[in-house]
Amino acid sequence: MKKALELSSGLFNREETGKKALLVEGALNFFDQPEFITDIGQMQALLKALEEKTKLVQLLDLCLKQDGTTVLIGEESLAEELQNCSLIARNYQRGAKNIGTLAIFGPKRMDYMKAISIVNHTANSITQLLSR
Repeated sequence: MKKALELSSGLFNREETGKKALLVEGALNFFDQPEFITDIGQMQALLKALEEKTKLVQLLDLCLKQDGTTVLIGEESLAEELQNCSLIARNYQRGAKNIGTLAIFGPKRMDYMKAISIVNHTANSITQLLSR
């Protein structure tokens, strides 16, 4: 949570530009996961998708339209190169309006209870900070 708040502080301290901002950290951690080490082609496609960010922005845009926590597992992610991954996302608000989405993106075998707890707590903390 501390790392997420540190990373997000840079986004909130900038002037509003009207552009979408996407911050991706820790992509190299996928190299530590056995299901990605054995298939170099899959890893290349995943890293390319993370680098281009377009597919992640599309997923997060879908999440921004949802209420509550969004959990997308494997094939639910809609993009072929992301099918061995999961996304856990929660919006943060200013007032009653969703203004951004905080998410954890990782392998399908992640600890979902822990990831959901971290995402929910951090998004709620950001909402509270924005409400001050």
